[in-house]
Amino acid sequence: MAKQAKYKVLAGQFIGAIEAGEYQNGQSLPSLRQLSALNQVSMTTAMACYRHLESLGFITADPKRGFFVSLEYNPAGDIKHAQFTAKVSPLPATPPSRLRSGLATAQLDPALIDTQTLRASLARTMRSNQLLFNYGDPLGEISLRQALSNHMKTQGFILNAQDLIITQGALDAVKTALELTTKEGDVVAVPSPCYSGLLDILSVMGRYVMEIPSNLDGIDLVQLERAMAGQQIAACLLSANFQNPTGHCLSIQQKQALADMARHYQTPVIEDDVYRELSHDSTPPLPVKHFDKDGWILWCSSISKTLAPGFRLGWCAPGRFYDRYSDLVRVRSLGCNRPLQLALADYIGRGHYTRYLKKLNRTLALQCNQYIQTLTSLLGASIQLNRPKGGLVLWLEMPDINTKQLQAQLKNEHIYILCGDAFSTTDLYQSHVRLNFGQCLSAEVESQLIRFAQVIEHPLCQKPGEKYAKTGTKPA
Repeated sequence: MAKQAKYKVLAGQFIGAIEAGEYQNGQSLPSLRQLSALNQVSMTTAMACYRHLESLGFITADPKRGFFVSLEYNPAGDIKHAQFTAKVSPLPATPPSRLRSGLATAQLDPALIDTQTLRASLARTMRSNQLLFNYGDPLGEISLRQALSNHMKTQGFILNAQDLIITQGALDAVKTALELTTKEGDVVAVPSPCYSGLLDILSVMGRYVMEIPSNLDGIDLVQLERAMAGQQIAACLLSANFQNPTGHCLSIQQKQALADMARHYQTPVIEDDVYRELSHDSTPPLPVKHFDKDGWILWCSSISKTLAPGFRLGWCAPGRFYDRYSDLVRVRSLGCNRPLQLALADYIGRGHYTRYLKKLNRTLALQCNQYIQTLTSLLGASIQLNRPKGGLVLWLEMPDINTKQLQAQLKNEHIYILCGDAFSTTDLYQSHVRLNFGQCLSAEVESQLIRFAQVIEHPLCQKPGEKYAKTGTKPA
């Protein structure tokens, strides 16, 4: 992986200090000359550092006065992960209906998608390829697999084109991986809380789950290893980067240890990695697959969260399961949409995807900060929330609120949120809510957040015997 630029290293130190509360909102930062002298960097590097922080929404520049912190520190701090003893749990035979709109769905605002350049790639593909409408390789167009391989190499993640199989989105890739590695009635280990879409897949497939507690480093590897060693689970299914719904990542040490555990206990690990490239500092973390030496990690991803959900294109690197995975894909379909694959290969191959991601992540970092500042100004210290470094979601905890009633009240007004109980078989997250910050903070979205804060005040949304008291400004 290329060495990180000096200005980004310096900016990262400021971000850590701001998030730790060492700088207060509105506090002035060292001048460019002071920053240059203190860190023994050039004035150009010092300026690049501050411009980078400004693009991420952490600071603002006043031409006459200097640079100032613009990110309000959240005194409540990050949410503490629930700790418990993992056990096997059934899932409902029929998954509940989920709200798929607005603040409830982790997705990009259409205004953020690079539609013009994507259309150009589509048009170029339609003009230039005479074999466009014939059957293609059922495992995916080699041009797309090669483009993806080259793209990931620039991030320090080495994966050969021949290791990849193109699928109809990441969930299709995950479902095929589960079909290969587990059978009906098997137990699959998942992190707690876990993305509701993965729980729904396991539900319709008749699998049981063992929820493993999350922690500051990622996941409780002691309990997970105990389950692997005791052959209590057939596979593990998780997201290691900017996990939905909490937004946190497994540490590098955990990723290495997890890959070693999978090899040692010969337990397949299915890695759903759709948020990895939505790193707000534009430096994608490595997946668990990067540390896989013996093929026990089945790595799944897609462009659904990063670029174009309507393309329904994803991929899997199934490791040692490649032949069986290939057979299942071949007999089940004749491959994915060929024109879209070729257009995506064109888009990635011309460098558009890399440039787009850099711009997108700057925007998402700013939006994330805007949502956090709006919520904390409306609700004060009465909520706790995680400040993610990537992805699309905010995870809120409101101990005194009946979130199911809150969700129902808002739904009546066509405002949609997703409650914490959608992400677990336990009752540990009934005070939690997940919000999508992928939508641009328009006047309409801001009014929804204001209404969100107002409805919380409704007596029906209060837990019995508990008084909701907040220190922030009461919503108008």
